[in-house]
Amino acid sequence: MTHPPGHEIARLQAMDEAAWTRLQDEYFRRIYFFVKRYVGTRETAEDLTQEVFLGAVKGIGTFDPNYTLEQFLFGIARNRVIDHFRRHRITLLPAKADEDGDRSGIWIENLQDSGACAPSHDVVEKENLGRRRAVLGKILKEFVGELWQEGEFQKLQVLEYLFVLGGRNKDAARRFGISDEKAVAGIKFRAVERLRGLARQNDPNHSLFRGLWEPGAR
Repeated sequence: MTHPPGHEIARLQAMDEAAWTRLQDEYFRRIYFFVKRYVGTRETAEDLTQEVFLGAVKGIGTFDPNYTLEQFLFGIARNRVIDHFRRHRITLLPAKADEDGDRSGIWIENLQDSGACAPSHDVVEKENLGRRRAVLGKILKEFVGELWQEGEFQKLQVLEYLFVLGGRNKDAARRFGISDEKAVAGIKFRAVERLRGLARQNDPNHSLFRGLWEPGAR
């Protein structure tokens, strides 16, 4: 069993923002997919995952060094899933024909230990790829819709030429009758910045487009 470094636990207990950011960056997606395996919907899984990290903040002061941070986090996740099913009185197994009226929920008591259920990084990445594609489609639709509503049809043509066809700024200026390539570069720059902003809005948990949140990213 690999235990977390004492200094890292101390930083988490001291509510060091950088330490908590590292912890969330490392575990958020794995916790999310662990939870989603049981609750099904994306919205509920995201809410419960946030609850897991809030629970970690509250519980880190009494962290038991006999366990790993992974066991600590997935243990909280398991409890949040159990609480969710109890709170919503969800029937999980057919009720037994006996006097034990609570038998229908018995399997959550035997929910696998966190180590056995934690999805691998490969599984997370595969599922995450699908989510990224869906979000990118939403972002592009919104961005194109904005330009369309503003009547910026030439900008749409320029951006299609640059991003889809791989054209150069100089060629785009000549093709679309724009003053010079600097003006084209400006169109491209503003488009990239708007897309970055939309991507951040659609990734509040820093789990899809991690490069956007790294130090130095615009």
